[in-house]
Amino acid sequence: YYNEIVCDPADVDKIYSTETVTKVTLDGGKTWNAVGLKARHVDDHAIWIDPTDTKHFMIGGDGGIYETYDSGENFRHISNLSVTQFYRVGLDNSEPFYWIYGGTQDNNSMGGPSNSVRADGVPSENWITTIGGDGFFNRIDPKNPNIVYSESQYGNISRFDKLSGEQLFIRPQPAKGELTYRWHWNSPFIISHHNNEQLYMAANKVFRTNDRGHSWKTISDDLTAQLDRTNTWQVMGKYWPTDAIAKDVSTSLFG
Repeated sequence: YYNEIVCDPADVDKIYSTETVTKVTLDGGKTWNAVGLKARHVDDHAIWIDPTDTKHFMIGGDGGIYETYDSGENFRHISNLSVTQFYRVGLDNSEPFYWIYGGTQDNNSMGGPSNSVRADGVPSENWITTIGGDGFFNRIDPKNPNIVYSESQYGNISRFDKLSGEQLFIRPQPAKGELTYRWHWNSPFIISHHNNEQLYMAANKVFRTNDRGHSWKTISDDLTAQLDRTNTWQVMGKYWPTDAIAKDVSTSLFG
């Protein structure tokens, strides 16, 4: 996922390592510094270095492709590529053109009209952002297309009003003395087909709201085996130390 190691073709001591922010060493790995923190998206996964001019390289990551000609002092964001990754898509009942909403990989949830009366199609300014982070499920009130439910990681669900711009975060919370709910990276939720104010959502338990998320009721027992992955699950045949946090926090707290 991370940790691509790329050597400068003209300097054996200059090495790049991709991670949340790409790092570079000029002394063969003794010291490392971040590359280009100004106005650039984090989470880097790939790097290409021009063999004819090593000040010129490209970094690819969750924000797309960034190009520099001065070793990372300045970057150009190549923003006209249709490469955004959508997890889920939701539709509303707007007329004359329905709206399409989608949750994207580390680039928010967004929505826009499916068509336009304009001869040149739908302009980009007609699109809106409904929630930040990694966007997942988007569900729209079937009776009121201005009410949009969007979700980012770990069940972080909100109710967004397109007309007023109001956003209210409505994730179910444990009662006093109750254990923390264990949310999946992209936790499912639906709007009832019978009642537009009733939603169902799931973590290690299933929840229902009858008032658009102002209050929730638990309607199931714990549906998991409650296995603590931190100390009891082997990954690649071994138990990993506590500093290997990715195996524990990237999808959910427990299995």
